[in-house]
Amino acid sequence: MVYSIFKTEYGWCVIFGDKGRLLEIVPFLRSEAEAFSRVFSRHTTMTGDPHFFNEIRGSMMRYFLGEKVDYRFSVDLSRHTCFQRKVWEITESIPYGDVLTYRQVSAMMGNPRASRAVGRALAKNPLPIIIPCHRVVRSNGELGGYSAPGGIDMKARLLNMEGQEFDSKGRLLIFH
Repeated sequence: MVYSIFKTEYGWCVIFGDKGRLLEIVPFLRSEAEAFSRVFSRHTTMTGDPHFFNEIRGSMMRYFLGEKVDYRFSVDLSRHTCFQRKVWEITESIPYGDVLTYRQVSAMMGNPRASRAVGRALAKNPLPIIIPCHRVVRSNGELGGYSAPGGIDMKARLLNMEGQEFDSKGRLLIFH
């Protein structure tokens, strides 16, 4: 397994991969030391490569500068459940600047009552930004949760960067 650490406009980021496939991204870390801590707390037999997945790094850097980016990389989600992969497949299709609700995602899966299960699957998303789980919100416009470092404040910041606007209570205006 290989890792790469780099700095973005939104903090430090770690990319994990194996055999040319992307396995995990941990974005929004406060320091390089925190990034290294994430690497060694999870994976003890890793090789660092500052040029690992240069294309992904470049795409993420452009995204954090506000550019619309299409991610087309080889990923490996085989360690996750079929349900999670289906949720992430739908989430990956949400265009830049758009949002879906947890209920809409569950309905697209054929089970409109699975909103909470969708939220739990999104909380385990190993590829935030590439699988844009920040684009899934509650039906009333509230943001819901965001398990990536930075939490709900980072989710709001990403949605704002993508053009979403909020009311005084932090709900998306498009739901009014």
